[in-house]
Amino acid sequence: MEDTIRYLQDRFKEEQARFDHFENKCAKFLTAVSIVIVGLSGLAGFKNGALFKSDTPTSMLMLITFILAAFCIACSWGHALSALRINDCPSLPSSRMTAEYLRDVSDDLKQRHIYNCYVDTLEKLKKAIDEKSKPLEHAYNELVMGACLIFILAVLTLIRELAA
Repeated sequence: MEDTIRYLQDRFKEEQARFDHFENKCAKFLTAVSIVIVGLSGLAGFKNGALFKSDTPTSMLMLITFILAAFCIACSWGHALSALRINDCPSLPSSRMTAEYLRDVSDDLKQRHIYNCYVDTLEKLKKAIDEKSKPLEHAYNELVMGACLIFILAVLTLIRELAA
């Protein structure tokens, strides 16, 4: 049983490190998306808002592309914020009642209780990590779509400038 508990302790440390990794990744991703939003805002004001003049088919296509890119990036920011949402990191029981129980029971019951604590907490920790990973994956996919749309916008801008 001691080997099993040592194994569970190692897995618990790994899962806690994974939880911290996701928290840090969420924070960095949110910062990066915020910087992209600032850049997109700067692009909107480029040449006195020429992007919002829809007098030609190319200009109309540019406007639609910009709106779609802005929408994708805004959704990405929202999903990154959702992933960063402060949740309790599941931890092992540490109450006085638990400590007194462990003090008063036989070694076999003590080992079984510790085993159950690790297994239960690991399950909660894995669930918490999964809850963070889903919106972060959505945020990344939306940012990629937004970047592709910005690239298309850049190509359309280049075409418009060369045609003028």
